Order: sequence, then C-alpha cells, then structure tokens
Amino acid sequence: MSSLQQSARKRSRCASNNKVNSQNNNCNTSNINLLSLPDEALNNIISYSLPQKECQVWEWIGRLSHTCRPLRRFAQTYTPTRIVLKDFKYYTRLSNNEGCVDARVGFLRSLRDCSWKRQHVKEFHVNNEAVLRRIERMRRTLGCKDIKPLLRTLLTTQASFPELEWLDIELQSDDIYEYSLVDAESLPVIPDALPSLHKLCLCQCFKSGIRETSPHQLRQFFSNLHTPLTSLSIEGVGWMTDSHVGAIMPIIGENLVCLELVGCVAYEESYDNAIFLSDNSLIPIAQHCNQLKSFSMARSDITCRGLEMVLSTNTGITTLNLSSNGRLDTRAVDIISRHLPRLRELRNYRPDPLAPAWLNDNGLISLVDAQEKESGGSGIFLKLIGLWPDYFNRELTVRGIVYAIEKGVREIEINKSPLHDSIYGEIELGGVNLDNKSDVQLCQAHYRHYIDGSLYEREPVHKNWE
Repeated sequence: MSSLQQSARKRSRCASNNKVNSQNNNCNTSNINLLSLPDEALNNIISYSLPQKECQVWEWIGRLSHTCRPLRRFAQTYTPTRIVLKDFKYYTRLSNNEGCVDARVGFLRSLRDCSWKRQHVKEFHVNNEAVLRRIERMRRTLGCKDIKPLLRTLLTTQASFPELEWLDIELQSDDIYEYSLVDAESLPVIPDALPSLHKLCLCQCFKSGIRETSPHQLRQFFSNLHTPLTSLSIEGVGWMTDSHVGAIMPIIGENLVCLELVGCVAYEESYDNAIFLSDNSLIPIAQHCNQLKSFSMARSDITCRGLEMVLSTNTGITTLNLSSNGRLDTRAVDIISRHLPRLRELRNYRPDPLAPAWLNDNGLISLVDAQEKESGGSGIFLKLIGLWPDYFNRELTVRGIVYAIEKGVREIEINKSPLHDSIYGEIELGGVNLDNKSDVQLCQAHYRHYIDGSLYEREPVHKNWE
C-alpha cells in the first residue's frame, strides 16, 4: 500500500471517529439537558409516552430504564401494580413489527432478574389459559414446562413480592403430568416470599397424594403468614380432609370474608377411592367464621345440617356456591331463604345426575318469593348461576325459570347440553317474551366454577346458543 493510500485511510478513520464522538456528545448533552429539568417537568414529558395497555407498560419501563440509568427512578414510579400473565400470551410489542408474540417466558424472566419491577406489585393473576401452550398453524409452541418453574421461583424467593396482596393462580398439567407449584417443599417458604398477602387463590396447583401435606404442615403455613387472610380459595386438592380444615380455621377463620373450597378431596394411594369434605369441615367453619360474604363448598359430602350451621352464623353471605353436592336435599332452599336475606348470587354447577335435586321448581319459586318479601317489593337482585338440569335431573324445569323471570330475576346462567338447545324458545312458550325484556340476561355457562377469589371475566351475555 502506498504512503498516499495510507494517509487517505487515516484521514477517513479520523473523520469517522470525530462523527461518532460528535453524536455521543450530542446524545450526552441531550440527556444532561433533559435530566437538568425539574422532576415535575421531566415526569410530565415522560408520561406522554406511556402506553395505554397495562401489559405494554412493563416493556416501556424496561426500555426507559435501559435508555438512561438516571431515568430508572422515574420508570419505577410507573411500574404497574397488577400482573395478568395471559396478556403476554398474544402480545404486541411497542415496535409492532412482529405481530403477536408469546412474551410470557421473557416477561417472567425479567421479573425474576429485576427485583425493582416486583417491589410494588399488588396483584398477580395466572389463569389456566396463561400457562397452556399456544397453538399456531396447528402446531403447538411454547409450553408450560418453561413457565411453571419460573412461577415457582418467583413465589419461593425471599421477599420476592414485598407488597403483593392478592395471589391468584390456576394451573393445568398440560404436557407435564402432576406438575406441582405447591408441595411440602415450597409451602413453608411462600409466606416469607409474600409478606403482605391478604387474598390467596390456588387452583390445580397442588401435588397430589394423601400424605403430601399434613394438617400440621398446612396449619403451620397459615400461621407463618405475615398478614391475616381475608380471602381463601382452594380448588383441586388431592390431599385435603376434614382434619385439614379443622386445623386451619382457628388460625384464619376470624378475618375471612371469602372462603371457597372447590373439589377438595383426599385420594387413597391407589386413587380408587376419594374422601370428600363433610359436615366435619363445616363445624369449625361455623365456629370461627362469622363475617363471610362469599362461601363455596362444591363437590363435597356436606348435608343440610352442616350447611345450616355455617349460614346461621354468616347471615351476610351474598354469594353462595353449592355445586355438585349430592347429599343436600330440598331442605337446603328453606335454610337459604331463612338465613340469607341478602343473597345476590346462587350457583349450582354440575349437580350429581344420580342424586336427588335439592333445587327443584318448587324450591326455586319459594326462594324467589322469600327474596321478594325481603326486598319489600323494591325488586329482586338475585342471580341464578348454572341452574339448568343435567340429563337425569328433571325436577328443575322451565316452570321455575319462567316464574323467576316474571318475579324480577334479571340474570340467569344456564348449563349448555344437547337437551337444551331450544331453551330460548321453551321459555318463550312458558309465557316470557325475552325480546321484550332487554333487562333479562340469559347466558350460557362457560366455567366449571366461578371462583370469587380469582380474577375472571364472564362470557358476553347472549340470548341464544350461537
């Protein structure tokens, strides 16, 4: 290479370096000028770029904190206080050049690695849809095997969510059979990870096996919580017995406003025999709970005797779920009418097809009459959820449904089955023209159970099955 060429190349490199240095200086000067503004002015400028969608704010604060480290303190003030994991399953990035992406794993990893993002979170919601695989072009992609271990890490790390008040998680096994978020190993460390917990909802999160968690271990868990629980919702436990309920009620019952025990059973080691919760669970509930507003005891062996013990000491209950309780009988309606004058929602999903129906036409009519009497003629505000019969249950018919609508019931959710495709027409044949009753909401059941301790959205109400 000639000396002339070397000299030209050197001049070119110098020019390029000068240009980069000039850009860096301009950038630094811009940052310095921006940071020299009063906090209130700078905060107003930053707020103009805040995304409208809550899930996108997480990406926005991440970018802001990485753009300029001194801006992190402003980013932290905009950190959302609620996490809804399903919002990241089909996520649109701020750049919007990739379409919908699955950002769940990346988001959970960022939570795990950046403790400042977790400092002020108040609510954490994970439903079963949020942990199931995405299906794209008939091909499954990212699975729960990547998500569930991250959840476990977040919920078992010391002071992981120091201000979290509401934990709401529902899992499904998907391709990992018997994956357990809560077991004998993780249970003892959760209280220190969530020191501000007030509302706890765990559905399908537990390792099965009758010896997995003893009554003493469960009692110790609730004793170690740093704050009193006001809401407890548990579904799908394979080791819970009456002894477990009896062990924990003296610890948590006094402050509970919502108590939901749905499908809590104990399986023998062979899984051939299931032991359901019974009246022996309702006795300690009645003894220690006296301010319940929402109460669910679903898929159990409770009887009217135990039910009356609980309702008579919790007359302020406004939501009652008695789904799949085959040992209840028609006396249950009288007990409900006498003790729950302010009942606003009654749920009865999936009644046992082989057991006598505790809610029949006459019972529904008497319940509606009691509500009308209690209101003093000002209206009936009761919602009837999941109240249509299954195949073998013929005792609740259109007659009872029509009577309820005529008396003023405004929302009825009905189980869908091939037998009831014509229910819309049947109700009209019974004398109620639903098209002329725009305030009557007739909707189809889409859930196994509504869980008050969980963040859920009802399906849009419609008057047909299409």
